Amino acid sequence: MSRSLIPALVMLTAMTAATCALGAAESVAPVGAERVYQPFPKSVQAAASSTHAVASNNEDASAESALLDAVNRSRAQAGLAAIRMDDSLRDAARLHAQRMVATKSLEHQFPGEPALLQRIADVSTLPLDRAGENIANVTCLSDGHNLLMNSPPHRRNILDPNFNVVGMAAIWSQGRLYIVQDFAHAMPRYSVSQADKLVSGAVEEARQNGGLTGLTGKMPAQLNDAACSLAAEDHPNARLIAASYPDRKIVTYTQSQPEVLPPGALRLLADPNLRQFAVGSCYARNANYPAGIYWVAILLY
Repeated sequence: MSRSLIPALVMLTAMTAATCALGAAESVAPVGAERVYQPFPKSVQAAASSTHAVASNNEDASAESALLDAVNRSRAQAGLAAIRMDDSLRDAARLHAQRMVATKSLEHQFPGEPALLQRIADVSTLPLDRAGENIANVTCLSDGHNLLMNSPPHRRNILDPNFNVVGMAAIWSQGRLYIVQDFAHAMPRYSVSQADKLVSGAVEEARQNGGLTGLTGKMPAQLNDAACSLAAEDHPNARLIAASYPDRKIVTYTQSQPEVLPPGALRLLADPNLRQFAVGSCYARNANYPAGIYWVAILLY
């Protein structure tokens, strides 16, 4: 299990001549669904209700839209595609911003709060394979984007070419604007038959690339269910389904893009004696993959 967190960077903006005062910002590096992400929380300012999100009447939707516009201007200047606001990610960002307001602190994970991907998954049905977060507080909106762009970790999240969705939260409290930006990469969501077809196409391509004859596709009963059983066990171990398919070579794996075959599958597909194959797949969420991933089983014979 991989756990990683870029050291938080706290930075201050200079005082402006008018109404804008000091601001601070922190960033979490992008994390992938295939790397379980569990940041170690920093010390949190103690407060009686510090770990509980509270309803806020100070959410500033216009500020959220302005922050999105600023992000997309910066992405356009860098030659990157625009990123779109997703309502479910905005809900996740707002819930976290409410916690920051309640504690008057900047934290990426409060005690009792799920890690980033899990708290996004708790309110979103989007299939995601990576996410990153920026947080900040400022005294005027115009400082927010500049503060984040002038910090390398935040800038990397804003200009990450792989991110295509974001949730922006902006909440005012005691003259300060608390900002949360939850970036993510949303994957295509395939039906079982679509995922099976993608994997089958990858199998055929691998055989062609190896100069080998094509394989005949088969559809053994309940192979998709067998792939789902791997998700239930939370382990893509071929031995878990081997008893149901004797005398078969079996490849099992997890992947956010089901058509990306692992090296082990490519090695087995190089066998010139193979004649047939079958594919089973299942899209599922569990504790290790809170935003979902494809579980795939390939039989070779």
